[in-house]
Amino acid sequence: MNQALDALIAAIHRAPRSGVFTVTGGGSGLLSSLLGVGGASATVLEANIPYAARSLHDWLGTEPAQACSDETARSMAVRAFLRAVQLGGDFGFAVTASLATTRPKRGALRAHLAFQDALSTRTWRLSFERSAADRREQERALAAVAVEALGHALDVGDAPRIAGTHARGDEALAELMLGKRGRVGDVVYDAVLPGAFNPIHDGHRLMRADAERRLGRRVGYELSIANVDKPPLDYLELNTRLEQFERGEVLLTNAPTFVDKARTLGGVVFVVGTDTIQRVAESRYYGGEEQRDAAIEELAGLGCRFLVYGRLVGGAFRDFFELTLPPSLEAISSGVPESEFRSDLSSTALRQER
Repeated sequence: MNQALDALIAAIHRAPRSGVFTVTGGGSGLLSSLLGVGGASATVLEANIPYAARSLHDWLGTEPAQACSDETARSMAVRAFLRAVQLGGDFGFAVTASLATTRPKRGALRAHLAFQDALSTRTWRLSFERSAADRREQERALAAVAVEALGHALDVGDAPRIAGTHARGDEALAELMLGKRGRVGDVVYDAVLPGAFNPIHDGHRLMRADAERRLGRRVGYELSIANVDKPPLDYLELNTRLEQFERGEVLLTNAPTFVDKARTLGGVVFVVGTDTIQRVAESRYYGGEEQRDAAIEELAGLGCRFLVYGRLVGGAFRDFFELTLPPSLEAISSGVPESEFRSDLSSTALRQER
């Protein structure tokens, strides 16, 4: 390690900030570099290397579409940040790399880095020439760039000379991410259409308009930054999704389940598809039938109801009247017949087309 980089690491250790580090596919040199300079205990709360696919799945809570990608690095950094908060720290830093190895590789040799704290998401990308496919040299270069990126994110060094992005949140979003508030949004809605909206499409808009007509009230969109099956949203992803909406028509929550949403929003009408109401009915999401029934009872007690629209599921369109639901859930649900409304648009299909 050269003297300039050692000096930067020493400055990082003197900064009044600490975090959790996670790397996969490459980047362990960053950990060695940080731990090799005195004072590392002030910076490094915890470090992990989810190297195997199963280990990365466990760390993220889901299987990433691609292990070495900007999206995966950001997801890893968010997980690291939330873990850091549990340990008394304030940031997460992640590296995911595809470096030279004994196995043939079809993709480019590259690395993605990400930094997450309460107010910002930062990312960087580093590429390697295949002609210089020495693993040790790549690890040394990656470690140096990662230290520079970390130093810049912590305001103790210059920006690294590689491509990067920076997305910011605000105090309200920071409080939402940290669980200090349940919602962000000025408008109070009696009915909401929850979704990931990745992306929003005309099916969502038409369903919302139809629901407003049927219910005789305004319907807002509800976007949760937390998800039962996926990592929380970072600011780069969140800001991209928010750009799709008009001001005031979307509520942000940190409520991954419908019980969480009901506790946050009160006795609202949830406008959902048949695929969603079937998940609400599945006991495996609750840990058993008894817990599911208790959750549905709480939803009913809070005054919540479901307005259910048909969806194309597994190549077949199913509306509410074809479903078999627990009686307690069916009692607080009503359906829209296929003859009155049908849209086969899907965010998943649109992402696949892109």
